[in-house]
Amino acid sequence: MSCSRLARVTAVALAVSLGGVALSACGARVAPYLGAGAGIGQGNLAAGTVRPVSSGSSGANGANGTSVSNAVVNPGQGAASSSAGSNSPGVSTAPTSGGNVRTTGSTPPPSALSLANFSYDPATQAAYCPNANGNTASAPGVTPSSIVFGNVSGLTGALTGTFGAGYEAVQAAFDGVNAAGGICGRKLELLVENDNQDASTNAADVANLIAHPVFAFAGSLSDADNGGVQEMQQANVPDIGFAINTNRSLSPDYWSAGGGSGLYVRNGIAYAPNTIMAAQKQFGQFPTRMAFLSYNISISASAAQMYATLYKESGASICYTDYSISVATASLQGDVIQMESNHCNGVYTTMDVVGNSKMLQAMQQQNWYPPFFASTFDTYTPAQITEAGQSAAQGFQTSLPALPLNSSNPLVRLYISELARYEPGKQPSEFGFQDFVNAEMLFYALVKSGHAPTRQSIVNVFDSIHNWTAWGAISPGTPSERPPNPPGTSPPWFGLTPSCYVEMKVQGNQFVRDWPAHGLYCGGAMLPVGPASNYGE
Repeated sequence: MSCSRLARVTAVALAVSLGGVALSACGARVAPYLGAGAGIGQGNLAAGTVRPVSSGSSGANGANGTSVSNAVVNPGQGAASSSAGSNSPGVSTAPTSGGNVRTTGSTPPPSALSLANFSYDPATQAAYCPNANGNTASAPGVTPSSIVFGNVSGLTGALTGTFGAGYEAVQAAFDGVNAAGGICGRKLELLVENDNQDASTNAADVANLIAHPVFAFAGSLSDADNGGVQEMQQANVPDIGFAINTNRSLSPDYWSAGGGSGLYVRNGIAYAPNTIMAAQKQFGQFPTRMAFLSYNISISASAAQMYATLYKESGASICYTDYSISVATASLQGDVIQMESNHCNGVYTTMDVVGNSKMLQAMQQQNWYPPFFASTFDTYTPAQITEAGQSAAQGFQTSLPALPLNSSNPLVRLYISELARYEPGKQPSEFGFQDFVNAEMLFYALVKSGHAPTRQSIVNVFDSIHNWTAWGAISPGTPSERPPNPPGTSPPWFGLTPSCYVEMKVQGNQFVRDWPAHGLYCGGAMLPVGPASNYGE
């Protein structure tokens, strides 16, 4: 697509309402959970097109600024080094280095900013570097008055309704700070292209945006995000977002507040954290005979096989697998009958809401409910309950890599508020929140870079971030922790920050917290999950 066909997405005043490792994020056709009555946002751009420009009035964000101390449960192994103090055995309070939503009094200059005093309030962020004095065209995509970012997402394709969440969250964050004056007097613009969940289209879209040019990529989300990795590496363009495919997550140009996909590679072997299994053991819920179901889509199947390996390495036996389920399958009753006859006491799927609903309905028909049955965080949506039927969905579980989206955490509330104000009708989601946090990390890097931002200057800031929790909302994240061979480390830990989760379970017409009682559970170990080639490396 030629540059003349691009449409810049500027400060829109749109205004609504909300997967363990990145591989687990694939498969859903709806967005994750807010609460009863929430709608489902659907992407509507054809492949090769961009999001149209919208305009309207702007407003202040609606976060209340309440400071919340969210506990991080830590069983001992893999302690979050950013935690400060302990108020009970195995529990430490969230660090204060995550920043605040609102600040009072004078704002420190960019040179004095750290994650300990950085505010998430858009007006305060704009006030750190409040005018355009000294602004120049300091890098590709940067002018004295604007910075242009790119985004390539799978807005249409086989799986719909999920992959627009990244650009929606980033656009809402951009609009909030733009309404307050921008960063150092520059407005932030976002160009969005649809790869139709096709890797070759993804590569072409990425190349097209690099040529535009864009300063960096922000919030790209697609199960075909492996396509444009080589183009970004060749051009040395930073990529800030939530990776689905492993080769994107391990790219030296990739930066995420979560520190990557959770998969690490050493000597050709992939490793992943068994945090969920460690938590199940601690809370007396570990299933000993596990079944695994996936679509016959390669990334869904490889994710299910990874979870199977993690459970097996953690001590469970594999009672049944089906990695070849078609999206068009009418019923999963045969799978359920087989799992029941094999005496499985746990089931994990990497399917979407529709596939999970077929399984839940078949389980209800057979009157068979194992002690544990769960899916990736794509299932964290009211649509999962309504699609399956409330009675069939009872007890269904999912693990979130961040606090629930009904949390009182100030950054969670700010995300929901800004999305409601600037992206009306769009469903908040776990994917969206992850990229909203990534946008905040980007703002911090831009403010620290001052009036002459360069690609290298923001990379230097990203590289300085260690064990950031975004005010206790996410697992402690070190963006640089994603190289294929972490230096000076060895299995099983690599010295990497542990992942953290909260388990949610369907009760009545909503998801409620199962474990831990508060905060996030952090622990477990990095276990081998097979050749790296199985995961695109």
